[in-house]
Amino acid sequence: MTKRIKSLYRKMRMPLEWFGIWLAQALIPRLTLRSVVSLADFISTLTPVFDRRGTKIAQANLRLMFGTRLTPARERLIIRRSYRTNVRTVLNLFWLLRDTRKRILAQVEFDPGTLERIRHLQPAVMLSAHLGNWELVAQGGVAHDIPIMCVAKQIGTPAMTELLTRQRSAIGQEIIPIEGAVRPLIRTLKSGKSVGLLVDQHMAAAEGGTWCTFFGLPVSVSMTPATLARKLDIPILFVWARPLKGARYRIECSDVFLPDPTTPDPVRTQQLSDAIERVIRRHPSFWCLTYRRWRRIRPGDDPARYPFYARVTRGAAANAATAPRSA
Repeated sequence: MTKRIKSLYRKMRMPLEWFGIWLAQALIPRLTLRSVVSLADFISTLTPVFDRRGTKIAQANLRLMFGTRLTPARERLIIRRSYRTNVRTVLNLFWLLRDTRKRILAQVEFDPGTLERIRHLQPAVMLSAHLGNWELVAQGGVAHDIPIMCVAKQIGTPAMTELLTRQRSAIGQEIIPIEGAVRPLIRTLKSGKSVGLLVDQHMAAAEGGTWCTFFGLPVSVSMTPATLARKLDIPILFVWARPLKGARYRIECSDVFLPDPTTPDPVRTQQLSDAIERVIRRHPSFWCLTYRRWRRIRPGDDPARYPFYARVTRGAAANAATAPRSA
């Protein structure tokens, strides 16, 4: 699809997206949580049928991650559950527009000792990924009076980004755009508050990324968590929200990386990537499988090793460091 056609397509779909967002804002907060879950489950059964490209990406990702170990039936089940996890996360955002703090406190619990650990280790870089309900990780902390600043990219249309920012900040969570985020993050950490970062996304070398091995293939990952932790002598906590029965979530701290000035940033970044991989291996249906995680081919690598959607890295992005080994 050419850039002109893509631009025209975006303009044509924007009124529909605005209407959909307005309708969701008006209706979903009035529903019971059980009704929201039923609606999400209904939508998620239809989404793979209509989202053919997303399903194809999910299949390619699973085959890269697990090879031929998954049967076709098991593969379909994981993809369907991944869609369900993601749709529930999105609809839950709308549901939390009303009585936000009360609903978060009723919906979220912490793994034993996790809340106390987070409080004790403040300030910290709270690292997370698109696992379970990633939107509730920082909000769960804020609802328990742990101040957290998060970095956010623009998602979808400006209307969706505006909705996300309004919802995320409803109970006091600070949100800053990714552009020019480093200085505000440093100021926040120096003031004694924690910051939240999602890092299972492509980050070009020119933007501060480095090549790490993820499920056996290189991906470019942001070094910001490692750099902040090293420079400010603070820990990194890998925190995520596990889906439970009854549309509830449990926030878990899977790994703690204490400050170590002798660990180079690329090596620490690989360790963080390994921690995320360990959880995804155990719970692939909790991860956003439709994301093109291996979208860029590291210079010099064989393109045949990568999923169909991957493209060769060119220009400044090709100057990233090679994938480091875990320490």
